[in-house]
Amino acid sequence: MNKLFNSALLMSALVLSAVAIPAALAKSDPNWDVVLKDANHLLAMGESEKAAAIFDSKMKKFPNSGACHTGLGRSFKRLGKLDQAKTEFLRSTEVEPDYADGFYELGVLQESDKEWQEAANSFKRYVELRPDSAQRKTVEDRILYCKGQSQ
Repeated sequence: MNKLFNSALLMSALVLSAVAIPAALAKSDPNWDVVLKDANHLLAMGESEKAAAIFDSKMKKFPNSGACHTGLGRSFKRLGKLDQAKTEFLRSTEVEPDYADGFYELGVLQESDKEWQEAANSFKRYVELRPDSAQRKTVEDRILYCKGQSQ
């Protein structure tokens, strides 16, 4: 009887661990610098089409990644597809509200579209998320500029 109980207990533990371990792994984010290294390199080299294809495939694998949506948006921006870029930046801020770069990039396009209040809000969120950013002063100046334009 004791052997049967121990076997049942062992089987239960194995089943639970088979469910719990993948669930725990799924919750941890990958290192985006590593995952997106090739795409970011291609983008830096001016290979925007190739970069967009990689960002798109990563975004499909990780649809809730602000980094993937922002990378794809940057590729679209370089390709002159500004509406698509803006959509990706907006999506980035929706799926990952703490991903600062998505807010910065969204603010840049909102500013260029003369959506002054929206741009100011996006830049403000960027500064909140990255208070120690080297470009903080520049972004704060952009906030003031956008607010001045909206009045």
